[in-house]
Amino acid sequence: MENAAVYFPDSSVPNLASISKASNGFAKVGYSIHGTLNYHFASNFYVFLRSGVTNNPISVVEMEDFVNDLYGLDFRFSHENNNMLSITPGLGYFLKKGSWEYRTGIFLGYGQINYPYYEMVRVVGNETLTWAHAGSRPSLSSITVGGNLQVSRAIGKFQLGLEVSYQRADFDYSIFPRTSPGGSQSVTYEDTIKVRTLNFGLFLLYPLIGHDK
Repeated sequence: MENAAVYFPDSSVPNLASISKASNGFAKVGYSIHGTLNYHFASNFYVFLRSGVTNNPISVVEMEDFVNDLYGLDFRFSHENNNMLSITPGLGYFLKKGSWEYRTGIFLGYGQINYPYYEMVRVVGNETLTWAHAGSRPSLSSITVGGNLQVSRAIGKFQLGLEVSYQRADFDYSIFPRTSPGGSQSVTYEDTIKVRTLNFGLFLLYPLIGHDK
């Protein structure tokens, strides 16, 4: 957590100003669901359109422990999950060996993720103090790129197989964290969510239009 802490430079004691998501995203293992449309235009090549969502919960234990050790107080953190939507066209190559099929592809397209909203809460007497971003929380957009590898076997008209995929995107955003009620010293920081996902899963293919592979 220390590498992700941003302090006010003019403070005589460590004064936390923000948390750098570019240094550490604190993402935990999540899930990914994608659908793909393939079109074979040559003997072993195809183009495809891939779309889906990836969800990753965020670990807050490191943030809580760091801040509580820093100030000697009892803060509680909460953080919204990272939910990324992507729509990506791509180019692929496949080989068919008997009932087995091997595919690999690369893709590049549009990615969107929710604003990385988090807050730190402390109860003082009858008052609840909240340290969080003050301002709008728009969805963030970026180019996303990746690739996948698939191995499958024919079961009737279906292809059932395993896929491993990698996807990355950088989402820039602004954050203005401050304490409420009462306000606190704050400035606007520019930060980046660096999404790097490695997915393993099952997939099922079904030919909408018959073709000779």
